[in-house]
Amino acid sequence: MRTGELLRHLAAHRNSTDRLMARARTLSPEEVEASTDPEVLRIRRMALAVRGEVCRMRGFIRLRPLGERVLWGRISPHHDVGFEISDFFARRFPGKLIVLGDGRRSWTSLYSEGALHRQIGDGLSSTLADITRIMDLLAEGSEEEKGDGVGADEKAEKGRDGGEEKEREKGQPSEAREGGGMERSDLWSVYYRSQDEPRKAGGRRYSGRISRRAERSASLEAERGSATAKLEDLI
Repeated sequence: MRTGELLRHLAAHRNSTDRLMARARTLSPEEVEASTDPEVLRIRRMALAVRGEVCRMRGFIRLRPLGERVLWGRISPHHDVGFEISDFFARRFPGKLIVLGDGRRSWTSLYSEGALHRQIGDGLSSTLADITRIMDLLAEGSEEEKGDGVGADEKAEKGRDGGEEKEREKGQPSEAREGGGMERSDLWSVYYRSQDEPRKAGGRRYSGRISRRAERSASLEAERGSATAKLEDLI
């Protein structure tokens, strides 16, 4: 066990003291592993106990989502390892807010843009309630902004539609604009009927080349004679 790891785990032990920390700073990794001194053995056992708790909690904790940006889990460590565990998951899930704790304590970590942010709370339920309240306020603000944007878009769309409608009305016949004239389908019916040819010797009318079923399906009846209206006459 390296000296830095030994000191970190020993400091997190609930029974750690200043005297034990001072003694641990004087020990080399070889002495920690091979010494039979009772105090050194105690230091080693304490550091291993903390490391074992950290490994267990990293492996068995179950994180649950709260919205899209928060992961939370319940832990009740015997030693002061809350931030070590929350920092581990914060680095594992960058940009996610990691909230761990129990009924008395909570540890919150966020790793973003290469920086680690921490906050300790009075309890898991209290911390999650505060986060939920903040998320609700942010959601309400975004909905209001979205509503304003939609309203503006609708107004702009209505303005465009009104302008396009006016342009279309300019190009339509007066009777069609007033609502008492022909519809677009009526114009095409007139044009279709206008293509009928007069009977010629040895020939057939234009309508003779169209089946009766097609005429009925289109609700069309071919006119007789050549003095019929043309589409260009109606535009």
